[in-house]
Amino acid sequence: MPKGNKKPVPVKGETLKSKESLYFPSVQGSKWSSIDGDIRWELEEVVDHIFPKVYQERSNKYATKLVDFVLKNPDGVEKEMLSNFLEKEDIPSSTAYNVVIPKLVKFGILRRERESVENDPGRGWFMILKPSKSFSSHLEKLAQEWRSIYKTALKDR
Repeated sequence: MPKGNKKPVPVKGETLKSKESLYFPSVQGSKWSSIDGDIRWELEEVVDHIFPKVYQERSNKYATKLVDFVLKNPDGVEKEMLSNFLEKEDIPSSTAYNVVIPKLVKFGILRRERESVENDPGRGWFMILKPSKSFSSHLEKLAQEWRSIYKTALKDR
């Protein structure tokens, strides 16, 4: 008699949304880059953890170009600069504004600031993108806590 449920019912509830997930390939596989502290990763390898190339190839390409552009303009990329960049790189603005930028901001790679229009404050706000180190700070804290938990567990054996 075969085992298992022939008519499985999927679990109801929230599922992990890609806009809230960080990609970590299996440490047992060959997809990991070197974790030797003396070997530097390139921007593409960092962005690949946010927009995995294997699953989100176009978003990965767009995000890598965008982060590189913002890093080259650390004082801030305002709306006109961003629009010109998106047009030059043939990046759809809807994808940039609705997918790429929100996730990069959510993960702390970029910081989004809003400033009022100086000569006409009643006209509204405009966005400025700047690089952020929140991503690295958060992951460093996560790594430090895991290291501490691990060492404490070994000490208590």
